[in-house]
Amino acid sequence: MLSVKSRLASAYARITLTRTTTAFFLFAFLHCFAQGIIQSFLFSLDAEYNALLSSVTAVAEIPRRNLTYFEGTSGDLRLYMCDNIPSVVSGLLNRDPCETIFASGVDSNGPLVAKHRQLITEDRFSKGLTISPIRDPITRNTTGVTLASGTNSLILSKQCTQTLFYPQQITRSSMREDLTFVFLQFWLFSISLVAVLNDSVPHTLAVLATRALVTAWSAFAVWRTPYIQEKLTEMIFEDGTPCAVDLWPEYWRVRAGYEIPDLILNLTALVIASYLSATLLRDYSAQSFQCVGAPQHITRINKFFMAVLAVLQLEAFVLIAAMGLWIDVLINTSIAQISSHTPAYKGCFIITTVVSHYHESCSSHGSRWDALQGWYAIRREMRVLMGVFLGISGLFLTLWSIMFYSIVYRWTFIEWPYLACFTVASLMLILASIVLGVVCRMNFGKGLKQYLHAEAALASSNFAPEVFAHDEEKGKMYDGLDVDEKVPATFEAPRTPPPPPAATWGRPVQYPQPIHVAFTQQLGSGHQVPYNVRC
Repeated sequence: MLSVKSRLASAYARITLTRTTTAFFLFAFLHCFAQGIIQSFLFSLDAEYNALLSSVTAVAEIPRRNLTYFEGTSGDLRLYMCDNIPSVVSGLLNRDPCETIFASGVDSNGPLVAKHRQLITEDRFSKGLTISPIRDPITRNTTGVTLASGTNSLILSKQCTQTLFYPQQITRSSMREDLTFVFLQFWLFSISLVAVLNDSVPHTLAVLATRALVTAWSAFAVWRTPYIQEKLTEMIFEDGTPCAVDLWPEYWRVRAGYEIPDLILNLTALVIASYLSATLLRDYSAQSFQCVGAPQHITRINKFFMAVLAVLQLEAFVLIAAMGLWIDVLINTSIAQISSHTPAYKGCFIITTVVSHYHESCSSHGSRWDALQGWYAIRREMRVLMGVFLGISGLFLTLWSIMFYSIVYRWTFIEWPYLACFTVASLMLILASIVLGVVCRMNFGKGLKQYLHAEAALASSNFAPEVFAHDEEKGKMYDGLDVDEKVPATFEAPRTPPPPPAATWGRPVQYPQPIHVAFTQQLGSGHQVPYNVRC
């Protein structure tokens, strides 16, 4: 059992093995730190403005069951508030549970002119803000809210507060996105560290693929922010709208100030990561199968094995993130009041989370849950356990495909692109793991197990590959010895044992000395190299 000090020394040696591994580790750490700060700032910004909007809608007593959605294009926008999910009847959207709360060119502003209203909102941060309801003196129903800042006050009509429910939903979703990206940065750094410590091809590929996806989303986010601003300007900020006031004049400028550097940082990180990953992959590929020399078909099968591991690494985060986002929507939004099958959705989430933790685990240490780990079954060509792995993958695919039968899930999927991206990515990764798993299962019995076992044994014994020079094409060991060369027909085996070496007077007989190999571990100790063998 290695001590903590020995483990840290070993990890340090692996990280500083080459300039490339050192640069890869430092780059992953610095990028995680920088991205974590940017996403934290974005989360704080969204949380601040979401708190303001949530306070306004709460004081206005807008039911938690309500939700909003918009239709149309610029100049012809319509915003609806619904107390249930609109259904599709005969290919058309049934808006019976909805009412129109905004239509372009129809609504007018509240009691104050837009210029006066804007002056009040610009002063709200320095003097604080007090929100109070306006009630009908007879029915006692809320008809609007009053925003008071110092000696100034601003009245928002009921229609205005209903309209503000839409940006409240947007900022709430943005908070979920920001928090997910914070966790993503730590996960990305962790698998980058594992890639360096284990010379792991799958982890390196997973890191590169994740950075590409994050960069693509960052570009989409930069485009999306002005698009949302344009819609809200037409519905809320412009003269003639129910509110005619911009409650967050600095929000868009500050958010763009974070998102643009975030995109630049991700683009730069993708270029650097591509170069470092290509260098590491070239080095790792050069190390693969060098101990005993694998034929081409073994190398091809091993590539499928590595692909399965890379897919499982991505699936480990993407699937859990997709489920977490959906459950948060299910619990903390109006969907919680609308959904009639919430316990079933929660049960599906719990089962998937527990099983996927072991199903997608790629730890090098065996456990009683190894029966659920595809990499374990493929590496040892265990047919029954491979069937269990494929069965669980099929169960995941079936469960989350059936979710689309739920109208609340379909609605959330359509209205929130972030959840849609994670859901589609998780389904594609599950499908890829099944296809690649079937390919690996079809190649059982073709020698991969034996080569992986031999390499693990040699690697655990500190075997140096330089001892033997193996030519795969010519089948030669050493430079001048042909193991396939036929023995001449004239050769006759000796009938008597050869005489011992001649002794020189006064000197002992010199017998050839046996070669001793020092093993640091027993070959049968069960030690294995989980990803890429280091000889």
